[in-house]
Amino acid sequence: MRQPLATAMLQTNGQPGRRLPVFVCICLTLIAAVSMPGTVLALDTSSLKELAQLARAGAPQLALRRMDSEQPKPEQDLVEWTVWEQERLQILAGQGLYPLLIERVKDLPESVNEHFRRLALSLKADAQLQLDQADAARATVRELLWFHSDIAEPGNSARWRRLVVRSYVLEDRYEDARLALLRYRQDFGDENRQWRWLSAQVMLQAGDSESAFKLLKEDKTPQGEFLRYAAQLLMSPQQAPQVEQAVVKLARQLEQPELQSAFWGLAAAAAKQANQPVKQIEYLEHALSLPVDYELTHGLLDIDADQLWDAYLAQGKRIGNQEQKLLGNDEDWYFPATEALVNEPVRARALFSVLSEYGSSAERRSVAHDYLVGMLDELANGKTLVKRLYLESERYADVEDLPPVIRYRLIDAALESGDLKTASRLMAGLAAPPDGSDRFEWDLRRARVLIFTDDVDQGVELLQQLLASDDQNWDPKQVDRLLQVVFDLQTVQYHQQALMLFGALLDKRLDQQQQRELLFWMADSSQVLGQYDQAAYLYLKSATLSDPMAMDPWAQTARYRAAKALVEAGLLQDARQIYSSLLRATRDASRKAVLENEIQRLHLVSAVKKKGN
Repeated sequence: MRQPLATAMLQTNGQPGRRLPVFVCICLTLIAAVSMPGTVLALDTSSLKELAQLARAGAPQLALRRMDSEQPKPEQDLVEWTVWEQERLQILAGQGLYPLLIERVKDLPESVNEHFRRLALSLKADAQLQLDQADAARATVRELLWFHSDIAEPGNSARWRRLVVRSYVLEDRYEDARLALLRYRQDFGDENRQWRWLSAQVMLQAGDSESAFKLLKEDKTPQGEFLRYAAQLLMSPQQAPQVEQAVVKLARQLEQPELQSAFWGLAAAAAKQANQPVKQIEYLEHALSLPVDYELTHGLLDIDADQLWDAYLAQGKRIGNQEQKLLGNDEDWYFPATEALVNEPVRARALFSVLSEYGSSAERRSVAHDYLVGMLDELANGKTLVKRLYLESERYADVEDLPPVIRYRLIDAALESGDLKTASRLMAGLAAPPDGSDRFEWDLRRARVLIFTDDVDQGVELLQQLLASDDQNWDPKQVDRLLQVVFDLQTVQYHQQALMLFGALLDKRLDQQQQRELLFWMADSSQVLGQYDQAAYLYLKSATLSDPMAMDPWAQTARYRAAKALVEAGLLQDARQIYSSLLRATRDASRKAVLENEIQRLHLVSAVKKKGN
């Protein structure tokens, strides 16, 4: 049913799956290695270093979830908590989880050291700017400047003052920004390149593109070159072709996605100025498939989904006028679009966009959307482009306006990426599965999203409905799929609900190994709930279901776990007998050492108890 490996983790829709029971032949070897003096094993998978590596490897959500359960409490060890919290804040900032970061910083313990407080407040101010909370960011910076500037590291005060300028730029308060920059120059000089970029932005947004161009004439940084070419395009619109050529070359050379996006956006603006609509569309597609540096482009470029929709529709209508196509006559648009799919993809996308907007029926509009998205999916970072094109557009501000075919695609993409909030929003009101899809799989997806978006009761109710269905055959794959969602309940610590669902599933016609597994997982939840005698009973039932004397690897693992639970329940004699039976069944020296150690420990506990009595 599942691969029997100690380290196996199943993946379901991008979510971590259930860790399988560790076979005793692996489990006891690892325990023995840790228990024996002088043995070193890198088993601390919960260490901060490993979680940081996990985040960098592309699983920041998993790293944060592990941190929630493993980070020490500040009242227990403030120094250790601070080290963990610093890494957490960096992950939140790197993933753009700005609201979470701001909330964490708001709740900092009073006793944290000043160095960490300054770092946290700086990250908070930057996060507030990213969320367009300019006034709140200035309040945070004021706290930094008033209470921390005298003990700040060199350069921090200058950075905080630049945050103030950035906040004014964000609010289009150019005169305030200009005055703040003048004071900054008096205090810190003008050698800082970030000062130059901010100054150039203020000049450009105030309409003084010539001064911005001169200021950045020798600046060879990507930010400097972007702002200089933006100034050149404003100063000399007739030079749009030259600007386009230069910024496209730079966009292809750069490695930072945010800067690439800015240059592609500038190329789109230059192409529009040069009356090159096809190139404009291509460049906008590139820009929107990458993360956008809104701070750099603020007031200079609009790189958003609606700009691309407008470009598609304008080009589609332009083609329609040239070729005398009639809106509402779908064949006029559909057949030329399909003919252009391979050799003229931008033409095809423009025609399909017109058909998606003006098709004579919902079905035909849906077909056009399907074609359009299918083409975009094939582009580099196409899934990101599709997500932004539909989820960030004013046209589809209400998810009810999204064509169902697109909605289902976006749900799948959100589940794959672990974006459960988006999946939940898109699923709202969609009780029926997409055409041709399995109802069972669809309901499992809905249940998983509900569970991980704090609507656990609805998720459990949906699972109960599935279990109550008389139409379900419950083949091994379906049992396994449902188990993965019940494991999610255990992950979010809803063990009572998990036990109820495991029990209902146990009543189904399952094979013996499935029953053994269910009993094992039920024992896990019982143990977490402190029901140690019940946990021991379920572990032993899992071990002996096929044979009262069974000592296969599964049975050995279950028996070992049962003995641990019996110790917690205070039934030491029973625990000793189980350890002794395991000792007789194993030949491995290291595992024998572990079991002998457990038995010896029980002797000591018993002796202490007798002495106490």
